[in-house]
Amino acid sequence: MFCYHCQEAKKNLVCDKTGICGKKENVSSLQDMLMFSLKGLAFYCTQAEEFGLVSDKTNQFMAKALFSMVTNVNFSADDFVSLIDEAIRRRNSIRQQFLAAYQQKHEQAFSQTLTEEAEWQYDAVDEQAFTDKGKNVGVEKDNEILDPDIHALQETLLYAVKGLGSLAVHNAEMNIESAEQYHFMHQALSFTLNKDNTIEAVLTLVVQSGKLGLSAMALLEKANSKKFGAPAPTKVHLDTLENPGILVSGHDLRDIDDLLAQTAGTGIDVYTHGEAISAHAYPAFKKYFNLVANYGGAWQAQKTEFPKFNGPILVTTNSIQQPKKTYQDRLFSTGMVAWTDVPHIADRKPGQRKDFSEIIDIAKQSEVPTTLTEGAYQIGFGLAALTELTTKIADAIKAEKIKRIIVLTGTDGRHKERKYYTELAQALPENTLIITAGDVKYRFLTHDFGQIEGIPRLLDAGQSSDFSVIISFLQELQQSLALEALNDLPVSFNISWYEQKTILMMLALFSLGFKNMRVGPTLPPFFTPAILELLTDKYALKGIDTVESDIESMLAGS
Repeated sequence: MFCYHCQEAKKNLVCDKTGICGKKENVSSLQDMLMFSLKGLAFYCTQAEEFGLVSDKTNQFMAKALFSMVTNVNFSADDFVSLIDEAIRRRNSIRQQFLAAYQQKHEQAFSQTLTEEAEWQYDAVDEQAFTDKGKNVGVEKDNEILDPDIHALQETLLYAVKGLGSLAVHNAEMNIESAEQYHFMHQALSFTLNKDNTIEAVLTLVVQSGKLGLSAMALLEKANSKKFGAPAPTKVHLDTLENPGILVSGHDLRDIDDLLAQTAGTGIDVYTHGEAISAHAYPAFKKYFNLVANYGGAWQAQKTEFPKFNGPILVTTNSIQQPKKTYQDRLFSTGMVAWTDVPHIADRKPGQRKDFSEIIDIAKQSEVPTTLTEGAYQIGFGLAALTELTTKIADAIKAEKIKRIIVLTGTDGRHKERKYYTELAQALPENTLIITAGDVKYRFLTHDFGQIEGIPRLLDAGQSSDFSVIISFLQELQQSLALEALNDLPVSFNISWYEQKTILMMLALFSLGFKNMRVGPTLPPFFTPAILELLTDKYALKGIDTVESDIESMLAGS
């Protein structure tokens, strides 16, 4: 096993026996085999696009398969065997059609030298055979063949493409699809098959992935706001009521909508967990009086928090951990999420809702949740709400009431070093404004930050995918202040990274030419010293230091 996909890789290097996430060696090998298979599919998709031979279903499959490999999403060996099988079958079908079309157009056979990814065939759909093959086609093999610095950048590209796949799936659920993004997924995967790529060529695609990631986030924000209404500032309760409940974790708003519609009037309360907390801000959900509160903190605390909820738990999009016996019998997954022996709720059929009746039946027999916390937290500073504040914030900056905007965004995690984000937020001077998105907010959401000229010092823009909201707001603020560039704003980015979608935040800032961002609590382990030097020289990328040092530097604009 060789996996350094997330910030919690062992010793910030690599998980080589069992993943810190709970991923086993066989699943890791199957994921490597799936990526191998998708690269072969992507090679022919890239060639066949000219002839219109890549179907919508193939594009959607590519996105789903990439999403399945995002950290903490899918741990089911059976699922990966099925995905590998489908990838090869789709590759073979497109290959056959492409070769015929190419022959007809050019009056000669396609003669490009093929890599193993484009040619490999299996004798049977067999988990052990796929696992054994996966052991020989993963990260270590590429590292032996490629220049280590090029390999490091290509790994960054692959993680970005996985993040793009997850966003494409979310957008497709909202009936929004981008041909440009699907094309890029194929192009990027196929590109990594070349053995003569240069640093400059890889970096170009890496930066482009950030631009497309930002675009995908913006599409999702627009679709969510159109369907559920623009998020509005909302106080979310953090305690519990007297009814039994269902806890929903993840990001998928359609799943939450389906669940609320089916539990309305049943006496079952619905609680959010993790990034699902943002659901409370959408007008469409406010009509459901049984959406009562947020329960617990960020994803990594589920093993201690889920047992205390007492009712069934639904994990919708990612961040599932190996369940404990104290709650495994009432844990459910849906969408791309899967864990062996955890019941899975099937996808919705066209024009219908997902069927959550099994979960509801369990909830009716459950005890009420054990209270974890009390109080309330204000969310809902989406694009419309932030835009309304643009003039007030601009005026406060001009009057030097706001000295700097600190963007603390990203994903939380288990490492004790992440207390840095709590200490940083609480130590920031009272003339700084904090904007957040993702679940790093759980590190400081109970702190009273007060206000500046009637503006809350802590503005929560939503989920990690709402990073685009922050960028759109800052671009509006830039125009309001008549500044030439985003870098001219008094703003500092400090990104808490964990997995692929937070890598996209960093790359999105690269695509905007933004400099002096901080990434922590550690820098990605797949950055070689030379790549880190390159990114430092080009974008002034930084790791985190002490709270005091970082505050001093950020306030000075560096």
